[in-house]
This record gives sequence, structure tokens and C-alpha cells, in this order.
Amino acid sequence: MIHHFLLAGVLFVWCLLNPVSSYAFWSSEPASLKELAVGVATELKEKSDGAKKLYLDKANVKDSVSGETSNLSAFLVNELESALSSAGFSFTDFMEQADQVVGASYQRDGDRLRIFIKYCPAKDSSNCKSLAAALAMNKLPKESFSESMDSRLKRLVQKTGGGKSGLKVFISPVVERKNRYSSEFSEYVTAKARSFLVNSQQFEVLEEQPVTRSLSNTRGLAAKAKEVKNLDTSAALFSGADAVLEGYYLEGAGRVTVAMTLKNLKGGVLGSADETIERSMIPYSTVNQTAGTLAAVADVAGQANQQVVKLNTTKGDRYQVYRAGEKVQFLMQVTRPVYVYLFGINAKNEVSQLYPGPGQQQVPLQAGLIHTVPGDRDSWEIVVEPPFGTDVVKLFAAEKPLPVPAISDKVSARSFSGGTRSLVRRDVIQQQLAGQKIINGFDLVDYFKGVAEQQGLTLYEDSLFVQTRPK
Repeated sequence: MIHHFLLAGVLFVWCLLNPVSSYAFWSSEPASLKELAVGVATELKEKSDGAKKLYLDKANVKDSVSGETSNLSAFLVNELESALSSAGFSFTDFMEQADQVVGASYQRDGDRLRIFIKYCPAKDSSNCKSLAAALAMNKLPKESFSESMDSRLKRLVQKTGGGKSGLKVFISPVVERKNRYSSEFSEYVTAKARSFLVNSQQFEVLEEQPVTRSLSNTRGLAAKAKEVKNLDTSAALFSGADAVLEGYYLEGAGRVTVAMTLKNLKGGVLGSADETIERSMIPYSTVNQTAGTLAAVADVAGQANQQVVKLNTTKGDRYQVYRAGEKVQFLMQVTRPVYVYLFGINAKNEVSQLYPGPGQQQVPLQAGLIHTVPGDRDSWEIVVEPPFGTDVVKLFAAEKPLPVPAISDKVSARSFSGGTRSLVRRDVIQQQLAGQKIINGFDLVDYFKGVAEQQGLTLYEDSLFVQTRPK
């Protein structure tokens, strides 16, 4: 089945870039992209045979001759999404979960723009249907063929790299600045940054999944751990890199700012730059609602590790994607002896204690070592299987042992009410929680903050997101 979907995707892209069999379905030339998109939605609604879940192939909405994207690509995607949603269709991020796959391409022809739409059953790319229309160029948005999102991202990567060359670069996922989650937009930016660097041949870009991805390699990381000079760049060190490219984005009124930084393994900045992109140029969602909710529960924006603790996966840090059947292993590092507590929180607010495990004694982790969860000697493992989704993994640490609470959804939450943070002062809530032996999962962060404060200890924190997907 996996090979079937991969082949379907390849054939679908090929069909989009070779739209010779399309036919016109408008009685007159559409007056705008919006009118064209409404026509597409009407056609699909009439002929989709009840298929309601769509995969819109945004990455391949491009010029069928040059293969390049432009602002028009984003404008067309936005209009199609709006019209199809209004017609009762929903969207999925995974082709294999869709009923129909929809794509588009276009071609400039004098004072006309020819647009080609292709839609196929997700599991049968041989049964595609094609639509075509032509619009007068003066009916398009003025910015359709001016500087695009891709051109600005390319300039951003070039400015960040500067005159440096010959480095082995590890690319860390671009994330939302405040809550450090990944979105459809940031995944695209990360992929584009990788593509631009590979094509420029300025650096040696390391594979997407670094060498630490193999569990059998974790023993070999012990020597690498002693070389760590900066916890924030440890994932790059483990992958054999000389430098790490990282980035974040911040959304404002009608625009999104993307910033990137190239750092050496000591954390020194080798280059940095930022670019602002108008929101209308971006055909991707900048919001990840599930991760945003989890970020609030895990208090990602308010955590401080003070270069004492670091949490990675065998693929890297921040926000990593694992596919069905893959094994997940977490890597914990500390710069001084501390007691560490590791929890996983899913979208249903179900909390799992990952470390210390059942029956394990609380002992301080030592600096200069890699501590793995599950460990090589553990009798359990984490293997990705349905249901898929997003989890946040939260690490707490202190220089003395802390009492670990029992978690129960039968206990009322104090920190959150109706899914939003309580208006009661957090220090008051933390004092109250510090005296409880059983807490609600929503109260995990405030409980540990309260207990640490009660004992006069500094609480160190780190977190990362793990998203699981089908193969």
C-alpha cells in the first residue's frame, strides 16, 4: 500500500505538469481567480460521488513550463481552499487519508493565463479528471508575478549563509517563535531552506534524519557527549555537523517574519538574517492548534533551562516527525547532577510518566553523558502506531529529588478552566498544588513549579514536540 501511494503521488504531479487533456468547463471566461475557484468547487461537488475529504497538493501549484512557483500559486491555493470549504469539503494533510487529491498548474500565454485543475481518487491515479480555464492577465492580482514567497526565502537563506562555505550543516526545524511548534508553513520553510542549501553547494547539508536516529548508535554517543560545549547545538554535534541552521517565524498584522541563524557548535553566531513575507503570499497554515494547546499546558513559552538540561530525540530537537513503525527514543543531557522527570502529554491531556519508570529509583543524572529513554537495558520501547497525532514531551529537573504526583482526570484542574489558563494568580495555584498527592494532568507544570518553590529549589525545564504520521 505504501508503494501504491508513492506511485500515485508521482503520477499525480506528472499529470499536473502535462495538462494536455484538460477541457474547458466555463460557459464564459472567469472574471477572477475567485470565480474560477467557485467553478472548480461546483464541478467537484457535482462529480465527486460523495467524496468529501480532499488533499490539496499545494507544493506543486506552479508554472507548468518553468516548474517555478510565484505569488499566483499562493493566491490560487487560497481561493481554492475557500471555495471548496464553502462547498462542504474538508481537507487533510495526508494524501492517503483523502477521498480525492486536487492539484493545479498554470501557464502564461500572451495576455492570458491558462489554469489547469486535476482531481483524482486518492487510491486510483489512473482515473483523474482535468479542467481548464483562461483568465485575462489584467484580471489577476497585481502582485501575481512579482517577488514571491520562495524568492524571499531563498534570499533569507543566502543572507544567513553569507560568505561561509565548506561547513557540514545540520538543519533544525523552523518553529513558531513563542511556543516552538511546527506548522504547515514552517515545515515548508524548513524543506525549502534545505533545498536551497543543497542546490547552492555552499555547504554539505546533512541528511534529514541524523546518524543518531538508529538506536544502535546511542552507545556511540557517549564519547560525543563529552564534546558538548553548548546544549542547544548538541543535536547537530551528534549528527557530525560543524554548524546548525535554525529558524523561527512570528506572525503579525498581515505579514509573517521569518528569521534564521547559522551557529557553530559553541553557540557562536556565524550569520543571521530575517525576511518579512505578506500573509497573502503564503498558501500554508501558520497555526498548529493542537500543538498550540499542548504548548500552553506544557508552558513552553515560560520554561527556562539555563543551559542545565536538554531534551532531544534520536532525530533532533524542537519538533520531530515519526512515521508508523518507527521507534522513538529520547536523549537527556545535563550539565550538573540533577534529578530528572520526563512526561509525555497527548492531545487528550493524557499524561504518561516516561522517567523515572515504574520501580526505578530516583538518582541524579550525571553531566557529560547521554541518558536515553527508553534505555538500552529497558524491557519496553516506544513504537509509532495509530492513532497518530501530536504529543509534547516535558522534562523537569532539580538538584534535589521532587515528589512525583499521581495523575487523575477525576481531580479538578486548578491551572486551567475550560481549556484556558485560570485567572487565579499562578503563584497561589502553585502553592495549593504543592500540597496535593494527586493532580489533574493540566496542573503538571504548576505542580512542579510549586513543589520546587516550596523546597527552595530552582526548577529547570525543557520540552519538545513529537508528531506521529502514517508511513
